[in-house]
Amino acid sequence: MNRISRKAGLIAVSVTAAAGLAAAGIITAASASAATPLDLACGKPAGASSNSGTAANADDCASGTVWQSGTSKPQQWQVDLGATTTVDHVSITWGAGYATKYKIRTSPDGSSWSTAVSDSNGTGGTDTLTLPAGTQARWIQVYLSQYTGSAGFTVDEVAVYGTGTTASPTPTISPTPSPTPTPTPSPTPTSGGGRTWNVTDAAGLVAALAAAAPGDTVSLAAGSYDGAFYATRSGTASKPITLTGPRGAVLSNSAGGCDPNAPTSPSGISYCGYGLHLNKVSYWHLTGFAVVNSSKGIVLDGSSNNVIDRVEVSNIGDEGVHFRADSSDNVLQNSSVHDTGKTDPGFGEGAYFGSAQSNWPKYGENGGTGQDRSDGNKAIGNTFAAIAAEHLDLKEGTTGGLIQDNTFTGGVSGANSADSWIDVKGNGYTITGNHGTYTSGTLADGYQTHQILAPFGCGNVWHGNASDLGGVGAYAVNVTDQSKCGTNLNVVYSSNTVTGATKGLTNIPVTAGN
Repeated sequence: MNRISRKAGLIAVSVTAAAGLAAAGIITAASASAATPLDLACGKPAGASSNSGTAANADDCASGTVWQSGTSKPQQWQVDLGATTTVDHVSITWGAGYATKYKIRTSPDGSSWSTAVSDSNGTGGTDTLTLPAGTQARWIQVYLSQYTGSAGFTVDEVAVYGTGTTASPTPTISPTPSPTPTPTPSPTPTSGGGRTWNVTDAAGLVAALAAAAPGDTVSLAAGSYDGAFYATRSGTASKPITLTGPRGAVLSNSAGGCDPNAPTSPSGISYCGYGLHLNKVSYWHLTGFAVVNSSKGIVLDGSSNNVIDRVEVSNIGDEGVHFRADSSDNVLQNSSVHDTGKTDPGFGEGAYFGSAQSNWPKYGENGGTGQDRSDGNKAIGNTFAAIAAEHLDLKEGTTGGLIQDNTFTGGVSGANSADSWIDVKGNGYTITGNHGTYTSGTLADGYQTHQILAPFGCGNVWHGNASDLGGVGAYAVNVTDQSKCGTNLNVVYSSNTVTGATKGLTNIPVTAGN
């Protein structure tokens, strides 16, 4: 294999290799010295296990723009090449936080991964790893295990090459807009003044989501819908937009397709790989259908007053349902969320309200200068099972939510500090009537609070919850710290019950009553 070198963002193939191509008649002698290998990853959709908003910096064909991971280990960065192709080597240019141990993995679908080659003695700079002859893949992942320093992995550029692919030096790649398909059949008016869009395929769903107006219903027939599905038009309180279908109507995003609507945040939020994305919309009702095989399940950004009802979300790479970027007063109810964190267990929450303080520059208010005020969200009557991280993660910066009558089954993975059914880092949540049963996995406590940032992690109330910790968990409710809560303390009422706890109901005084 020819030795590849990278300098200032340009790739050069050896002159002897080019001359050989010319001699063989594949390229002319005049053009042989100018030909360069084609980077199959350049500009393709990229994702990552953390800081995914900057994942594209690692395949933008520009030196100096980097993807910087979080500090937890392991981490993953992956790219969708767009089609299955033959790949023979991968070149990685590292920043300061280079990997000392990592591997290249391949996948046909972005879900099932196979290790192609590994390096247990990385030294930084630029590494070129040769893949086994005849390797076929659509997805390439860099699976990162150990790094130098203390700030996480720093990846400047990942380039992917296939056998015999060449192009002119420093090609300019411009995205080609996809045509907007027309839903078939055309919408029919309803007695309420709205229209019904009867959808039977992915193209029709994309178009119906783009065209739906207040009072409209997008009705899915049973079947598989694979693609990037997103909504950018709002309903109203009196005329919501409804997306509905039977459980046999199954949405997926196996190729990691993207919502093309440019984010307003200067940080560049990645909108790729979601099963369904509500993007700055209000008053949508999602009912009945299923979402599977996506990097994230249903994601709401800047979207409020929406209802997710009787939906199944399963086999998801990271979290199942996420309300973030000031998404308030939404309801997740009567739904089933299971088998999350299939790609990264540490980020496989069942439902996630808000965002971590470290992500407020991407998802916080006022262009990322404030907190993520995803307030007043509710999870009612849902079932959560086989969840890799917390079944519900209620982040700092959020307030006033309701968690009621949900069922939590199993434990969690223990990855990324995931060791309870619910982790409450926000304020003023009412947690009532829930049932948790440990069956397997990790479970330090049933419910926990944490003060990540004062004054959050305070004023939360538990009553009427039943917890079976299976002889594994310590407390049903562990209030780990409320030293900065002042008079706004967390309250655990005596109406809560617990069995199988190694330490008891709670580590704070129990309040009598309900």
